[in-house]
Amino acid sequence: MDRYCAGGRVFSGLLLLCVAVSLQGSRAASIEAPLAADPKPYRILLVVEHRSDPYGLVVSSEADKFQPVAALLKAWSVPFDILRLDQQHVDTSYLFDRSGRIRYGAVVWLADLSSYGQQDFASLEEATRAGTGLIVVDSRFLHSTLAKLLGLKFKDFYTSTDNFHVAQEHYITRGIAAGESASFVQSHDYSDRIWVQPTSAEVLITQGQHPVLTVNQLGSGNSAAWLGPPTLSVLCKSLFWRNLFFRSLVWSLGYVVVPDVDYAHRIIFELDDWGTADKGFLSYWRYLEPSDETIREDLVEPLKQHHAVASAEVNTGYVNRQSKRVVSPWVQNFTDLYGLHQDYASTRKGLKDAADSGVLDIESHGWTHMEPDLESPPGPWWTADLAGEGSVVGWYAEFGDQRRGEEVPALVQIYHMQRSLAELQEDFGKQALELKPGNNSWSKSQFNNTAGLASRVGFGLFHSDEATYYLDHELVLDMAVVVPDFNTGYDLLDVLNPERWPNHPDGPLILGFHDRDIALDHHFMKRLFAALPANYKTLGTNQYIGIIHTQINRSSDGDGWQLNFTQDSHYCAYFAKHPSSWRLWLSEPFREQLAALHLEVWIDDRPAKLTAADFDHEALTIDLPPGLGTHTWKLKAAENSKEP
Repeated sequence: MDRYCAGGRVFSGLLLLCVAVSLQGSRAASIEAPLAADPKPYRILLVVEHRSDPYGLVVSSEADKFQPVAALLKAWSVPFDILRLDQQHVDTSYLFDRSGRIRYGAVVWLADLSSYGQQDFASLEEATRAGTGLIVVDSRFLHSTLAKLLGLKFKDFYTSTDNFHVAQEHYITRGIAAGESASFVQSHDYSDRIWVQPTSAEVLITQGQHPVLTVNQLGSGNSAAWLGPPTLSVLCKSLFWRNLFFRSLVWSLGYVVVPDVDYAHRIIFELDDWGTADKGFLSYWRYLEPSDETIREDLVEPLKQHHAVASAEVNTGYVNRQSKRVVSPWVQNFTDLYGLHQDYASTRKGLKDAADSGVLDIESHGWTHMEPDLESPPGPWWTADLAGEGSVVGWYAEFGDQRRGEEVPALVQIYHMQRSLAELQEDFGKQALELKPGNNSWSKSQFNNTAGLASRVGFGLFHSDEATYYLDHELVLDMAVVVPDFNTGYDLLDVLNPERWPNHPDGPLILGFHDRDIALDHHFMKRLFAALPANYKTLGTNQYIGIIHTQINRSSDGDGWQLNFTQDSHYCAYFAKHPSSWRLWLSEPFREQLAALHLEVWIDDRPAKLTAADFDHEALTIDLPPGLGTHTWKLKAAENSKEP
């Protein structure tokens, strides 16, 4: 069973191969007879009803129904554009380029409207005739052209808890456990479902008399698939539905590339609060900031023993009550209110040595971990009694004004982010790529959205204790469900319960704790590793950001097909000194065509090993060397190949 099948090892990586080769070719390929057929473009058009953000930047799990599908595509490294029917018009300008070639390998249709107004469905039909695949999910497809392309007719709604059954074997259903695992999903699900009646479509999976997965052949090498999950969210929550959607995507595109990472057993460690001032004066949060020795012995050594990495979420602005100024934490050397001698310079040395040794990523926990306005009522905080107003937890949130029940203005947030980034670079020589707001507090309105603002200043990931967002300058995407997160601590390990963690085959689990935990329990890291499943390994934050920001596209030249993997110097800096690995999944027709030819593969213009046995499996591995910029993976007919 492949790693993407329910009940087996879930897939964690994919690789894109721009390779579709005509069966009209023979084994006698040559450099003078290049591969003949052009594979589909490696890009998806995601058609949705509307978006909550009028500017089309933020995608939220709370407000955008299509978020689970967008998150899966991002996790799988499949490039996509979003077309919103409330503002945009389906027509040839989206579906074809200037030369008349199709722009998308497939359209994923998620809209379920009673009327589609003046949308140009003739252009969609034309695109499918030219090779664009179609996948419709959780939609009644109430337009005659959509119904015709799908080979279906919407009939009614229904409710059922019957088991699913495979009606006929197909690439999409291969290895899918439609018995026990599917029945468990269905046993207490009383959701309304969509009842469809086939007109020309093949029914692949049924629930009693109701089709739940169909495929309609539109032409040679092209089809339209319909999936009827109860909601879009189950595509992330249910291995059964996710695997069906993934295999439908491979079938429709012909190939898909994913990261070759076993996310199902990967975890990111995040240690918060390095550099903050409050540990020296808050009665409920007092402890000794870990020294160079503590960091080396109680954090770095356990990480090295387990070949692990972690992230330090650092604040570089120390709020000094005596001077009423924000100063550097790393010059603080004093005995605090509780008689503990705090030496922050030693802390900085320990963090820097750990980062330089490669076991620690330096990330941003914001600038001060404090409310930016420390003056206004009920302040000023500077002189507030630490037994009373000064201890109120709302003062210790930087990107959402918890004390006053307000948001923090966008310009103020941006200033704090920029100060954090500049000072982390000055103090550690590191470019932080993740923002984790302190006290799990951040602003969510359109103009003050903290995740959106973080994307503007160059962060690639936003993570609070309850949300994780992918960030770039054009997209701020909620990765809810795909990337789960939990918190623990030295006094909470007995309730960690990893056996209850949800499946997460498409993204790592993020586990947060604090510098406090190794300060109060020098054996905490040892105990943490003992509490984790033995098959879990850590993943660095910057490595994960580099993976999800790698841009993959298809190109071709005169003698073969080429995949380009672009890893830029900002988001993908991790790969300057580290290799990356990807998996290319091929649909059955493509794989059979390739297996019949004598081919060779080149990586960055250097020959790599490829054998006929590689095509015995559904996926191929592509290993890219270290280095930034664009790596190329090319498949072409071998020179001097002969008839067998």
